[in-house]
Amino acid sequence: MEHSTTHDFLFHLNQGNYQAALDTAKDLGLDTDIIYKKQWTKRSKKELTTDDIDLLDHVQHDKAWVVSQCLETLADDASLQQKILDIGLAACLVQQEHQTNDAMTTTTDTNEINNETNTLWLRARLYLLQYADRLKTFNVIWPTLQKTTDFATGYNDFRDANLIAQAIEYAQTENATALRALFVHHGAVVLPYRFSILAAIPETAEPSQFDLPQQRPHEEMEYDDDNEEAKGGKEDEWMPQQPWRDELDVSESVGDVIENPTPEHTAYMAWIGQQVDRSDYPASAEVVTQWYVDRSAAADRIGLASQALEWVRYARLMDVTGLDTREAQLDWLCKYVYSGGHGDQDNTVVDLDMFKKTITPYEVVDTLLNQTDATRIVNDMKQLVLPWLNVCSTIVSPDEDESVDMILYRWLLDAADKGHFDWCCLVFEHSKPTLPDDERIIKNDEDLARLALALFYTTPGSIETQVRTFESLPVFDVWELGEHQDKEKHIDMGALLPLAETPLGLFTVLQEVGPYGLTQMMDTLQAHLQYAEVLARYHASVSLRWYLEDHSVDTQRQMCIRLASQAGSAHLDDDKEWRELLDEMMGLQEDNNGKGVFAKLTRTEIFETFFSSLLRCGRFRLAKDLMVGPNRDKTLDIGRAEQLVLDAEQEFFDNATTGNMHDGNMKLAMECLNILPPTDMVNEEKDLIVATHTLISEYHVMDRPGIELMPIQVRRSTNRLDLISKLINSRRGIYRQPTQVLDLTHKLGYQEDLLAQVRVLAMLASAALVDEDFDMSYKLCCATVDKVRSIETHPHRRRYRMEDINQAAWQACFNLGKVELFDNPRKRLDVLAMALELTPAENVSEVLSVWRKLDRQVPPSDLEWLEDAHQDVVDASSVVTARGEDGKGVGWNSLLDSARRQQWRLGDLLKAGGAGGGSGASSPEVPEGKRKRDQLREMVGGWLF
Repeated sequence: MEHSTTHDFLFHLNQGNYQAALDTAKDLGLDTDIIYKKQWTKRSKKELTTDDIDLLDHVQHDKAWVVSQCLETLADDASLQQKILDIGLAACLVQQEHQTNDAMTTTTDTNEINNETNTLWLRARLYLLQYADRLKTFNVIWPTLQKTTDFATGYNDFRDANLIAQAIEYAQTENATALRALFVHHGAVVLPYRFSILAAIPETAEPSQFDLPQQRPHEEMEYDDDNEEAKGGKEDEWMPQQPWRDELDVSESVGDVIENPTPEHTAYMAWIGQQVDRSDYPASAEVVTQWYVDRSAAADRIGLASQALEWVRYARLMDVTGLDTREAQLDWLCKYVYSGGHGDQDNTVVDLDMFKKTITPYEVVDTLLNQTDATRIVNDMKQLVLPWLNVCSTIVSPDEDESVDMILYRWLLDAADKGHFDWCCLVFEHSKPTLPDDERIIKNDEDLARLALALFYTTPGSIETQVRTFESLPVFDVWELGEHQDKEKHIDMGALLPLAETPLGLFTVLQEVGPYGLTQMMDTLQAHLQYAEVLARYHASVSLRWYLEDHSVDTQRQMCIRLASQAGSAHLDDDKEWRELLDEMMGLQEDNNGKGVFAKLTRTEIFETFFSSLLRCGRFRLAKDLMVGPNRDKTLDIGRAEQLVLDAEQEFFDNATTGNMHDGNMKLAMECLNILPPTDMVNEEKDLIVATHTLISEYHVMDRPGIELMPIQVRRSTNRLDLISKLINSRRGIYRQPTQVLDLTHKLGYQEDLLAQVRVLAMLASAALVDEDFDMSYKLCCATVDKVRSIETHPHRRRYRMEDINQAAWQACFNLGKVELFDNPRKRLDVLAMALELTPAENVSEVLSVWRKLDRQVPPSDLEWLEDAHQDVVDASSVVTARGEDGKGVGWNSLLDSARRQQWRLGDLLKAGGAGGGSGASSPEVPEGKRKRDQLREMVGGWLF
């Protein structure tokens, strides 16, 4: 084998055949460092391995190159990075030993080592030592960092960073683990600036997650034997010191000779614009206290009152003293801001300074109770308001114009004025004089009585809460007050009310009233509460202020009516309760001092009001017993009682929604009338009820198509015959029941009205005519005329206008007589004859025209048709019986007889040329020398004229 040459060495080195190059170098005796350097430069910088790092260790001669590579190379693995740094430190040590011949380890004389070469190697060693320490620290911190970069990049930033600035950054990001690592392992650097570093922690952070300064506990302080004053009062060494190396390296001991690898702290922080202050470690207690005060104030300035309090409370856990007042102030500020819901009202930031200077104690109380209710008011008073009132003078600026007690009183008065009397009642119940003083909310008995009086007479409240409140009031010893009563004039509450329209106003006025006057007022209040209980029991409550006012008779009467009327809604179940109501109403009239609720009313008025309410509530049995029973109350006159019964019945009737007399208000109306014995007025009302029932429930008469007739419309109808007309027009065939229709007319209030009966019969006749029931129409016409004839002999004939009566009758007869479809001409002649009897003079020619036309068609050969007519009249008389004074019907005998005597003479006269005059054959019975008109007058008598 040929010997290797230098050319072979270079060839293998350039081709990357490093092992062959190494063998060749050994054969030629060449320096192998060049091979390892070449191989190092060709490695993958992103994926370093242990073998790659071993290349540095194989470089034996050029240690400067090795150190430079160790300072520049970054591995993405902590163990590999540590190995690189160890190789660099070893290289520095070898080089130092070689150049100084162990002088570095035997002397620290700077003159001996202060040469350029030694300084360079010391600086390199200092760098490597710092990088090694920072690597260990970074291994602790790395898990807590957000992985935005790889390990190598993160470590590269950290190893050359200014630790003060880095600590501030960790504080700002709330990285407590990283911050602790710096304090523990690099305390010598960062602890002097701890206060500035920790001040960077956000105000919103939880203090307990950080290691913060603490003060030496009191029991551990040192005392001077002479004055026994604490010589301690210092910051406790709250952070353990665990540097990565126990002793300083020689490079660190001569740090003033070589350049520090990191910028000087103060200059660097000034360069980045961060103010840092150096403090001794440990510092004095005042410095520690002030730091916590500043932290709390920073949170308070941005509106975080609870966080400000949290900083102070944590300081107390750290045994920091001097924060008691601030803690109390912040505690009340938090209650004001958060518990009271102040933050919901506006965006104003209330800090401690504003709280102490501008917020009044009353505003604090009002806000503390802003979210209270009936279930919380007592606890809120005891846990919030009373403690606040005890310390408010030291917490905020005192109000010289208002006492502490008055703050509480004013709030209660305002709360009652806003409708929360029940809250005040609960406060009063927990202020009873019988309770121990420390358990009472209101401790002054006189103020308790004044507050109650002010609330009772100015604000509304339920009777239950009012009675409970009254039971909580104090009772003053009148014997002890006897010697002072002459000095204290009696004050009428009624005279005070005009001066006090608000609870606070009345309470202010009552400040001039002492215990004796308060006792008198509470006696009056007790009487008023008794009245109020009676009225409240029957749902007729009024405010207590009402009892102090002087009311007129009309006002008291209205109150009496209201009380009696509301009894129905009180669900009184039996007669005993109603009698108790009567007794209580009478008791409100009888009052020893003449100031009863109904003092100006008589017993009769009260009883009438009660009796009316009794009727309207359907208590008819008790009403009858009180009116006519064996134990009847003679207060009420029987005539007046009858009127009250009729009024109640009419109210039932008018309020009825249906005409059914067997159900609802119509039934009650009938039952109400049954209380009374039969009288004309009672019978009329009963008839009206029956008639209404018949019209609506039996015949179903409608007001308008699809709209049912209402009972009140029947009563208020100005012409009830219109209802009969609706019945006849809407119910087909009703004309066949003339008796029932006439009876209905009678019950509608036309008992003695013969004109109404004539009109109803005429309407029935017309209805039969419309239905083409001519025979029935004929009979009804006959009955109509019969009723008209009966009026002529009626004892009260003068009350009627015969023209109105005749109008209805003759029109019905004429309408039937002129109907050609009626195939009984002789009956037609008959009804025309009846029409002629009743027709007004101006209509005679119209009737006669129809008569003549019909008479030509029926020659009067005999009187047989009159006999038939007579039979029809008898039948009609049996169908309809006219109501007269004697109750007997008036038949058609006189009319028929007149017709027999005069028929032929009338017929001959009309055939001869009319009633106006002229010549013609005359009957033997016709007197000579008379005009036909006069003869006609004599023949028909009252028929025509």
